[in-house]
Amino acid sequence: MRRLISGMLSLSVCAACGAGVVHSLVTPDNANLRVVSVDPATGTLTPFASKPAGRWIELADAIDSWTIGNLRHAMQVGSELWITDQISNAIYRYSVQAETPRFLGTLTGVQNPRGMAVVNGEAWIASGSVGAGGGIVRLDTSGNSLGWFAAEDPFAVLPIDTGSVLTSNIQQNRLDRYASSGAIGAFNGVWSGQSQIDFPMQLGRWNESGQDRIVAVGFSGLEPGLYVYAASSGAFVKRVLTIIILPDVTLMNPRGFAPMQNSEILWTGSQGIFALNTSTGLSRVVYTGENFSCGFVAPVDFSKYCAGDLNNDGLVDDSDFSIFVVAYNALLCPLLESGYPAGCTADLNGDGLVDDLDFSIFVGGYDALVCP
Repeated sequence: MRRLISGMLSLSVCAACGAGVVHSLVTPDNANLRVVSVDPATGTLTPFASKPAGRWIELADAIDSWTIGNLRHAMQVGSELWITDQISNAIYRYSVQAETPRFLGTLTGVQNPRGMAVVNGEAWIASGSVGAGGGIVRLDTSGNSLGWFAAEDPFAVLPIDTGSVLTSNIQQNRLDRYASSGAIGAFNGVWSGQSQIDFPMQLGRWNESGQDRIVAVGFSGLEPGLYVYAASSGAFVKRVLTIIILPDVTLMNPRGFAPMQNSEILWTGSQGIFALNTSTGLSRVVYTGENFSCGFVAPVDFSKYCAGDLNNDGLVDDSDFSIFVVAYNALLCPLLESGYPAGCTADLNGDGLVDDLDFSIFVGGYDALVCP
């Protein structure tokens, strides 16, 4: 079948599909229902060619805004961006294309989804509503359930080595360690050294002048900020203060963070996105406005978008062709009763149809087989 399809048409498909935009740091803006993109090299809003700077995805264009409640984390999973929403118990999926991100559908079945991580090729989602007190839900890259394991009220999950993940435990205000291989989900003890962290949110890694650090975002309490631990041992190193003075409010409570290539740290809060100079301790505004409530921060690599990988497994093969044929026979992309799109992965040019134009794009990806 591969030889037959490839022989029909062979062409080169742009991988990044953007105006020079390749890497980005993204975060959901819950107040305005969009995903905001920041250039990690400069700490400025990404200059897209076809939309206002930084405004990568407008969720209200494809999703009924009344159904969205608390966007938490936008994270790349293969060729897709997954966005968790705690209130609607949904994960919204988009294509990772710089200029023309396409709505691919909604994953349901994960209750109170919070932070996510890609672990051993799977998507692991921190959930506040599985088991007796929360846990980690495991999905494959197509969104199919692989099971779950109990974890106490986790708000984020982060792989730290080949066999372990950390979770941010908001009940006990600590970081817990679980097995990610072998006896998956086995509790391997409290990982974080003694600190005053309160309501730990996003977890991430930071190379601080050659030192491997784990950073946990301390959202509330008397000492909010970024809590820094030694990655090798979990020993507490220090707290990094996050503070920004705006015309009407002084903000200190961070929600998400990510290191940037320019040595600043990007952090988010209830009034937007800010960049922290770690040498001076001062923060500057990147994106702000009234009630701009932003969430976790994650890197995106637009060059990893793979046209034709309809099941998001890193290959464009016969499994994807089977999906494409069904959509091609239907022609029109499905709509919900509300009039919003239901998600149409095979509509590769985003025109609402699955036709010969999409097949031309699909064959290019099929000919390459392996995604970037």
